Amino acid sequence: MQTLWRAGLNGAVLAAVWVLVAWLQDTTLHFAPLLVAALVPLGVSLATQPPSFPRRLVATAIGAAVALAATAVLGLGGRLAGPSLLTAGGAVAEAVAFSLSGAVIGLVLGMARRRGG
Repeated sequence: MQTLWRAGLNGAVLAAVWVLVAWLQDTTLHFAPLLVAALVPLGVSLATQPPSFPRRLVATAIGAAVALAATAVLGLGGRLAGPSLLTAGGAVAEAVAFSLSGAVIGLVLGMARRRGG
């Protein structure tokens, strides 16, 4: 359980850095939500003892929630008004899509990491 909280805290710290940089700079950090969301499930997967699948799913949900919360803060603050890498939707839609994708990517990479030894 301590690994889950540590990974969640690391995700929250990275999200805070993303929000701070986006708030102070006039730039779009396209891959920040993907990294924030992937950090939590990957951090849990790198624990000494292999976590159970339900714990991995909880870590994935926490990673997505942290990234989506940061997206909400930036979106409501008007700091996600830049260009988007997606063909449809704006920067907020991109951040939501990358948050959810990052969580799933973190889960899949974490599963592959533990199988490979």
